[in-house]
Amino acid sequence: MKIPVLLLSVWIPSAVCVVLNFKPEVPLIPEIQGLRTATTVTLAKPICVFTDGTVVDVFGVQATVNSIADEIGNSSAMTYQQTRGGETGPYRAASFAIPICTPLPFMVSTDPAAIQAEINKYLFRVGNDVQCLSQINSFPESCNAPLTAGVKYRFKYAVRNESTNLIVVETLWSDSIDLLQAPEPTVIDTWPGKRTGGMVVITTILVILLFILLCAFAALLMYTLCLNKESPAIAQSPVPAQYVTHQKNRGFSEGTNVEVTKAVAQQPSEPERYQFIIDSAQAPK
Repeated sequence: MKIPVLLLSVWIPSAVCVVLNFKPEVPLIPEIQGLRTATTVTLAKPICVFTDGTVVDVFGVQATVNSIADEIGNSSAMTYQQTRGGETGPYRAASFAIPICTPLPFMVSTDPAAIQAEINKYLFRVGNDVQCLSQINSFPESCNAPLTAGVKYRFKYAVRNESTNLIVVETLWSDSIDLLQAPEPTVIDTWPGKRTGGMVVITTILVILLFILLCAFAALLMYTLCLNKESPAIAQSPVPAQYVTHQKNRGFSEGTNVEVTKAVAQQPSEPERYQFIIDSAQAPK
């Protein structure tokens, strides 16, 4: 009788999980925006909640599933692809190490590195991994794929012992968490009444400046057309070529006329010319 009792005492702790009265929830941190989006949900990590185990598994399921088991247990968990993203049952979304127990609250800082360290320490985002969706042939055990927009989800934490790969402690399922629904482009209200005063003033000033610019351009175009009509281009007539005629040398002309006149005046008369001929004939040879 001692051997069966001993075997029973060894088997019960390994087969039965402890369920803690704790529910995952979205933290109320006004300084951080976007804790809920259309495809992601940011949950608060279980600080100082678990004392056993080494790894925390995050399970998710759509709240529309008819029957959700209160415990995950050590049965083989379904994958994201097998449950169609939690549509037919719970799936293991992701895992992280058990957070360090600290009494310090979330510290807001202006340093981006310090803010990211605080986020990794206190918060965990579900739905921010798209790489696992490309693994079609071999489904990963954990797939933190984007969630379905507009759908309600419920989440659970389960602590697993990495050495035995058994779940030892888990929490209750969270309440239904609504994801944001992106509005359709056709239903977005573009009425100016929904805009801020500064946006309306800037838009009005830009419209006025554009109107003035168009008016100035139209006025300049009309002025150019009217100017072309009033002063048509004058056809230029060909300029006749001017030639400088030869100028006579007045001194040369007058001198020439005087010499010719003298030469004419010195010629002998007709009787004198005949007498000269007779005298020439009678002269002795």
